[in-house]
Amino acid sequence: MIKFSCTQCGHSYRVSDEYAGKKVKCKGCGTANTIPHAQPAEKPVIGSGDSIAAYNNLLQELLKYEQQAPPIEAQTTKD
Repeated sequence: MIKFSCTQCGHSYRVSDEYAGKKVKCKGCGTANTIPHAQPAEKPVIGSGDSIAAYNNLLQELLKYEQQAPPIEAQTTKD
């Protein structure tokens, strides 16, 4: 799906990729616009693997402390 705006009035449109390169008249102002080609999908953020590794390290650290912690006994009260 291609998203583009009229070069004159800014009216926005969404059209199928098959219309890339074709000329169309804006419904708002009548200006002739050429439909741009589809933009490639955005690449993932570089370094996101580092964030995942840091998160996994943190989880391992928390698990270690959880295993070392003494058990807690729940106390119930009678009304």
